[in-house]
Amino acid sequence: MLNIHHDESRPSRVTVAFEDGALSFMLSKDATFEDLADQLGRLGARHHGKPVAIEVKLAALSALRDAD
Repeated sequence: MLNIHHDESRPSRVTVAFEDGALSFMLSKDATFEDLADQLGRLGARHHGKPVAIEVKLAALSALRDAD
């Protein structure tokens, strides 16, 4: 059984590693994967290259909790 814990205090967070360093940022509650891709493209231009690693921690959706 999948146990999903919903915590409103923990928003979605993205950590991106480039060859010259890493950075983290929060995703807005209504962000889409298209928004994330756009942000990663802008960051890649600033860091002169593509990310070498991306970690996305998504906040649990309340709809999943309510489905039980």
